Amino acid sequence: MAFGTAITFMGEIFMQQGTRHIWIDVEDLFVYARTASRPSGIQRVVLEICQAMQDDADLWPRVRFVRHSATGTDFVPVDWSSVSEISARLAGDGHETSTGIVRGQKDTTLGESRLQRLGRSVPTSLRVPAGQMIRNVLGLTQATASLSVAAADFVSDVAKAKWQQKTPSRTGEAQFFAPLPGDVLLTLGASWTHATYGALLRQCKARHGVKVAVLVHDLVPLLWPEWCRPGLPSVFKRWYSAVVPECDVIFTNSEATRQDVLNYAVRQKLDLTIPVVTVPMGSGFVTLPPQRSDPAIKTIVDGLGPYILCVGTLEARKNHAVLFRTWRRLLQERPASAVPKLVFAGCQGWLVDDLVQQIRNSAFLDGHLVWIDAPSDALVAALYQRCLFTVLPSFYEGWGLPVTESLAWGKACLISDRSSLPEAGAGLAESFDPDNGSDLLERIKSLLDSPEKLWEQEAAIQAGFKAVPWSSAVHVVKQALGA
Repeated sequence: MAFGTAITFMGEIFMQQGTRHIWIDVEDLFVYARTASRPSGIQRVVLEICQAMQDDADLWPRVRFVRHSATGTDFVPVDWSSVSEISARLAGDGHETSTGIVRGQKDTTLGESRLQRLGRSVPTSLRVPAGQMIRNVLGLTQATASLSVAAADFVSDVAKAKWQQKTPSRTGEAQFFAPLPGDVLLTLGASWTHATYGALLRQCKARHGVKVAVLVHDLVPLLWPEWCRPGLPSVFKRWYSAVVPECDVIFTNSEATRQDVLNYAVRQKLDLTIPVVTVPMGSGFVTLPPQRSDPAIKTIVDGLGPYILCVGTLEARKNHAVLFRTWRRLLQERPASAVPKLVFAGCQGWLVDDLVQQIRNSAFLDGHLVWIDAPSDALVAALYQRCLFTVLPSFYEGWGLPVTESLAWGKACLISDRSSLPEAGAGLAESFDPDNGSDLLERIKSLLDSPEKLWEQEAAIQAGFKAVPWSSAVHVVKQALGA
């Protein structure tokens, strides 16, 4: 079904039903925030869309937010203020939140720790096993602390959910999930963490007569299971096969993902007769806190010197390994002083333990690789502003927010030629084969050795890039839901 036809068709359906409210399931945001300090792409998209809904005077009064009950068998309303609090915390907006952990160069703000100074006094033959033991102990301590926080948050969440189920609001509206026929239950995030989410949707539709809409971010676990943590492909497959039959509309974050959804349905012989509608992804941060002078951020960025930036969670699918090897080759071919730093900005994810160990073994390429773990939004914005250009060598993306973010900052971007990335690049980003390190190396050398080429790309971006506000996503969702 064509995009415009799908929008009109779904709008008519939902308008006939008389849409009253859109109930957005945000359970995964709360689950994610128990152990994570920064958002991944999925959480970013959910929060940006929700924030942009606030600016829609017609839609916002109809928007409601829900979590899952303590038993996971029903939905429970939750205030927007609770969702907004998570948004601010994940963005790093607050004096109590660090800007990020800088690995690979001396931290001039904190200096050298007493443990590091003590380590230098240990005989060389003992440093490696002692260091490994210390890292293991610290890792266990951090994991235990995270588990304790998660457990405390879980108990608090259960208590709050029970309270909300029983307590009337200040306006007298009961704090329990009671949608009317024609209302919409909208899932924007990672609901596959719920073991029986399809059954929950089916029960909700039968009991209340609501319509269901789900945003699919990618089909990585179905198409590329080798890039996932153990167990996720089977969990995701069960979720997908149970949820799709309950959907009245499927949203996707790109035309590439939309085609993946349609092609998978053909291969699996799924009866996919519902509309599959692409939601435009925004190119900036609605949730970015107001810019302010931050000495810690200035110290980090000023200390980098010239650098090339790669933003995104470190995981096997995103192919940071090819960048590591490319910079090793640059350092073999050129004087170290002629090679800019490579900056990774993102948390550690799946299946990269070997890569992280290689990075450490190389002493972060003797200081030429800097990994900024868990950067705040404000720090990421500063990194975009000051970089020479950006690189995204991923094998597969549902969209590719770092591409549009780079273009929005006016920075040239080298991108993989796979999946949705050329779509995100909008014809303004130079692409390469992510399986071919030599191809990437030559393109990087070309930009380094020909400043005029880099200037031309930046000029083309300035002239041709059209920023996409997150309100565009809200507009498409609203049209499709007849709201």
